[in-house]
Amino acid sequence: MSDAPASNDPIRILDHPAAIEITTRIISDTRQRVLIRSLNLESWLFDHADVMDALRWVATSKRDARVLVLLHDAAAPQAAHSKLLELAQRLPSVFEFREVDDPAYREDRAALVSNDVGGYYYRPQGDTAVGTASIDARARVRQLQGKFGEIWERSRLITEYRALGI
Repeated sequence: MSDAPASNDPIRILDHPAAIEITTRIISDTRQRVLIRSLNLESWLFDHADVMDALRWVATSKRDARVLVLLHDAAAPQAAHSKLLELAQRLPSVFEFREVDDPAYREDRAALVSNDVGGYYYRPQGDTAVGTASIDARARVRQLQGKFGEIWERSRLITEYRALGI
């Protein structure tokens, strides 16, 4: 039995262990699409074994799976040898990366992980673990994904992550 709230009331995330747990759950619960907005693919979260296992599972076992990753700093994950980038290079048809390059959007340093069934983890300050989350809040997810989509459309495709650089 899950210890998550039964309602769609947001839960407060205050530390790394709680952030890792909710992120893993949100990714694992997805049907086909995961959205990630991050400053630089924070290694404490996106390199964690549980999160990586969930992403690998989605990418390899979900039909037509897509993981869209929107970053503020495309160079940092590459320099840090991010495990997520390594996975994405092995499964390029699933992962797509873009970098925020519009100054108006770069000022908003929020981070997000969401799925297509109403789960989200939102951090208003992307450089901390503190935020709110829910596993069943479809209206809030639509709102967050709408903002993500707006920024995504105006962001630069990160071609330098491609394994062969093509």
